[in-house]
Amino acid sequence: MIHKWLEIIATSKVLVWFVINVLAPLDRRLLLATTGRLSLTGSSTVLLVTTGAKSGQTRYSSLPGLSHNDEIVLLASKGGAPVHPAWYHNIVKNPEVELIKGGVRKTYRAEVTEGETRQYYWQWLLEQWSGFAAYEKRAAPRVLPVIVLKPE
Repeated sequence: MIHKWLEIIATSKVLVWFVINVLAPLDRRLLLATTGRLSLTGSSTVLLVTTGAKSGQTRYSSLPGLSHNDEIVLLASKGGAPVHPAWYHNIVKNPEVELIKGGVRKTYRAEVTEGETRQYYWQWLLEQWSGFAAYEKRAAPRVLPVIVLKPE
């Protein structure tokens, strides 16, 4: 049932806007206050801690982070927007990141995947949630970056 509602959200520009612009900022505050124990947007939501590409300041982003063995896989979709999310530019410039989830704060190294590795993780992401395909279609011709966080 939840997957069905998530699919509806993924295909609606209005609902995606609401999640990105209203729920995500609230979720960031809740995740930070509870050290990642509580989220408004789901159990796979993580709090990504990056260093601003331009400002050098600490930045927090709440987004889906899917566990794949000991790695975390992120999709820089921004709900299918025509531009990459700010956190993506932050990790490209500063790949050392932290992730807060379930009361734990861990350090990772972010790697933007390419070629066959990207294709492997992209297919895996679609198996986890087919709604990502709607983001890909909406973002075209932009290719959605797939990022793998590897524990330090």
